[in-house]
Amino acid sequence: MNQTSLHPGFNPNVVAIVGNQRPDSRTLRLASGIADGLAAQLGDTPAVAIDLVNLPLEEGSFSPELNELVRPAQVVIAASPTVMGSYSGLLKLFLDGLPEAALLEKTGIPLMIARQARHAMAADVHLRPALLELGATCSTPSLVALEAELASLGAEGLVTAWLERSGNWLAGIPA
Repeated sequence: MNQTSLHPGFNPNVVAIVGNQRPDSRTLRLASGIADGLAAQLGDTPAVAIDLVNLPLEEGSFSPELNELVRPAQVVIAASPTVMGSYSGLLKLFLDGLPEAALLEKTGIPLMIARQARHAMAADVHLRPALLELGATCSTPSLVALEAELASLGAEGLVTAWLERSGNWLAGIPA
């Protein structure tokens, strides 16, 4: 996944939207790993990870061109650290800027990194409903990575485990 693949007419199958306030975050690395793994299963088109922290806001929202990367995708990964028991305001700004039913006929995957186990439900309680409201089908388990797991297994280990665990749900995504 790299910037050179972003050119007019590029239609990624998998897009990861990352709403972490830190550039090059663990959230970005984990979301990129999942996106790359799914893209490899769906064909030859590389995945795209969009790190929202690096993008300018125009009048309180992101550029409408950003929505054009999401439009052709089959899978949209919404990734955030847990902030006050929910997902980040940066990710909320992006999701609020999507048109109604923007994720219709897409598989949505909630992904969150949580500091403590008590925040493990945040992806299912807060982020999954936001994706469903935009029309996504969320057929896979949410990916919630505890910071301790991330430290011990690393992003690659968590990606492999989640892709293996979610294989049956992911089999329904057309290649």
